[in-house]
Amino acid sequence: MSVLTAGPLEADETELLNDGLLLFDEGQFWHAHESWEDLWNMLKSRKAPQAEILLVQGLIQTAAMLLHHERKNAVGVQKQWAKLQRKLDGWSTAWGLDIAVHLEAIQTYAMDAGTWHQTASDHQIPRA
Repeated sequence: MSVLTAGPLEADETELLNDGLLLFDEGQFWHAHESWEDLWNMLKSRKAPQAEILLVQGLIQTAAMLLHHERKNAVGVQKQWAKLQRKLDGWSTAWGLDIAVHLEAIQTYAMDAGTWHQTASDHQIPRA
């Protein structure tokens, strides 16, 4: 499989991405989800490449998955993992983020569902 590459974001899109990253890294998964949802809608409006739209959707679903993990909702964790895995798979890096390393780390939270040894707010999206 070829590695996907992302084109540059517009200034307002970069701002939403970074706002979401800051919130995500602080463990504010719901608020990160909201910022990224605005970014997702902007990308769809300007008809960005489908892979980039799906990448942002995968980030949104990552935030949702970790929120479910915090709430000890194993079904929610597994459902979000199933959705986001295929959206983030195939990416190495995008927009300064190491998506491949992020996906590996997130998988450990999916596998932790039910045992709850990990703390969701410990995860931060790795930078490239």
